[in-house]
Amino acid sequence: MQPSGTNMTACRPILATPNPLLIAGIREVLAAAGMPADPRIVEPAGLAETLSQGDGGLVILDGQALPHRETLAHLCRSHPRSQFVVWAMQPTADLLRIALECGVHGLLSTRLPMEEASNALTRICRGERILRFDPDSAGAARSKPLQFSARERHVLIALAGGASNAGIAATLHTTASTVKGCLARLFRKTGARNRRELAQLGHSIMRSAALPKNQESAPSFDESWMLENL
Repeated sequence: MQPSGTNMTACRPILATPNPLLIAGIREVLAAAGMPADPRIVEPAGLAETLSQGDGGLVILDGQALPHRETLAHLCRSHPRSQFVVWAMQPTADLLRIALECGVHGLLSTRLPMEEASNALTRICRGERILRFDPDSAGAARSKPLQFSARERHVLIALAGGASNAGIAATLHTTASTVKGCLARLFRKTGARNRRELAQLGHSIMRSAALPKNQESAPSFDESWMLENL
């Protein structure tokens, strides 16, 4: 049975993830969809306890840190007034199978452009079930959320190392006012609330840069093949 839907502007979403890059990206998508852009961040292991204290709403799950299959199915059954969305950086056939078996309302890829992702969330909150992995051909050339310039990346990494504005300016051979302007853009772009959250993004960027080449991009994904071979 499909949910009746969620009041998008009145209900604060819940985001279950330890990933600061995903947190920043979701904030952008929520804002574009006209929803509260300050989701309640919880550890995946604490999701059941968090849901037991609320009345339902939009629940976004990190596809890389999902609860156990039985736990996820129980949460979906026990909270019929909530819409559960799995947000995956690397969708797989097994992940799609889990989503369908557990009854989640949406499975979305981080590769979706902002407009497509926010539209999918809006439709899910209205009671639809959406499985969207790859961008529409018309939107494939659009910019994706959280693409940083070289200077922005340098500033984030310097923040991760604990550098001050003056220290960052000296490293980049620029002025402190230029660094302040770059930080202001980063706060707007990521939705980070303080320097600590921006520093966490810097740590994530450094970890991504350290991945082997064959892990840097998501594998090719054929939605039709997956649906036919369930």
